[in-house]
Order: sequence, then C-alpha cells, then structure tokens
Amino acid sequence: MDTEETPASPGSEHRTHTHSGGHRFPAERRHLLKDEERQRWLPPEPILRAAGIAPGAVAVDIGAGTGFWTLPLSQLVGPAGMVYAVDVEPIMLEELGTLVREKQLSNVQVVSSTEQEIPLSNAIAEVAIAGFVVHEPADPAAFVHEIVRLLRPGGRLLVVDWHKKPSEKGPPLEHRLAQREVETALSDAGLTVERLDAPNAEVYVLLGHRAVDDATAYTSGNALP
Repeated sequence: MDTEETPASPGSEHRTHTHSGGHRFPAERRHLLKDEERQRWLPPEPILRAAGIAPGAVAVDIGAGTGFWTLPLSQLVGPAGMVYAVDVEPIMLEELGTLVREKQLSNVQVVSSTEQEIPLSNAIAEVAIAGFVVHEPADPAAFVHEIVRLLRPGGRLLVVDWHKKPSEKGPPLEHRLAQREVETALSDAGLTVERLDAPNAEVYVLLGHRAVDDATAYTSGNALP
C-alpha cells in the first residue's frame, strides 16, 4: 500500500498495523496520502517518466492506495495503455473505484489482491510500480518475485521507498528496508538494478530491469486469465 507517515511522538505506539509479521499503513489515515504537500515533496510524474513510462504501456500499480501513482500513470500511458491498480485494503479499493469513476479513467482497472499472490496473468505488463510498499510484507523477497512474475521480458520494476535512517516522515525505522537490502531482493529476482535520482534525501528510487531474453516461467496460483 502506498504509504507515508507522520512521525510518532516519543513513547507513542507505531503508526503501522502489524499483519502476519509485516507492517501495513493504516487505512484510516489514508487522508495523508492525498496531502498537497506530498505532491510537492514527491512529485510522481517526473519519477514515472524517468522509469520510461510511455503511451500505450501496460502498468501495474502495486499497493495503489488512494491513487497517488495511478492517476499520473493513467495520463502517461494514455487511452492505448492500461493501468492495473492493485491493493489489499477494501477501503483503499473503494477509494480507487471512486477515483476511476470521478476522473473517468477508462484505462484503469482496480484489482483486489493479497500480498502473497497478485491475481494478474504472467508477463502482463511492461512496468510495475511499488511505491513505499516493498518494506511492508513479512517476506519482501517473495513479494518482489511475485511482482517480477507480472513483467514481460524487458520489463521494469520501479521501487520508491524510505531510506533506513531517521526522518521526519515515514514509518518507524525498524519497519524500513535499507536500499542495499532492496537492491539485493531485486537482483535475486533476476533483475538488473539501476539507481535513479531521488526527489529528496529521505527516499531512494530504484529501477529493476528484466532481461529481454528472460524466458523464466514464473507461476502463481491466483492469476486471472
């Protein structure tokens, strides 16, 4: 789930929900994901353009939340493209559905998912976006493998996440993954990792490339036809 958190006061409880060993952004705080300051602090369109999002592309927004990445993705891929907006939280799925209706996003399909299996076909997309979600599952490596299953040969996985260092925004330090940890997870999933410029000092941006001749037969028991 697309996540941003305000700092917890000393002695307060963590602001994430714990689930099967992972940590998920609480849906009741989803208003933070729509904050205008967030758009200035983390402008999504330049990041997506740097990842090579082009008209006609098929993209998967993993943990789409309230649509922070979904809306600019829809605009960038255009009417000839498609965006699958994936989330696990019913409230977030409702928000996404409302966004699709209000903005008349005919190229966006909302997808209800679990963390273990995303119900989309193998090699369905040119690009997948994981904005502030790789640190959330109990098994980030398995999560990355499941996302890579969705990529066509030559496809790309864009990861934006929090540096594992104290910052005013973001989840508790112990819930974060260091950049090197995520780079290792991407490499272990068969991707070549490229570091992209980050919009601020609190986050890192990675682009994992699947080889154009990668014929790995990824499987999932929960894929839609």
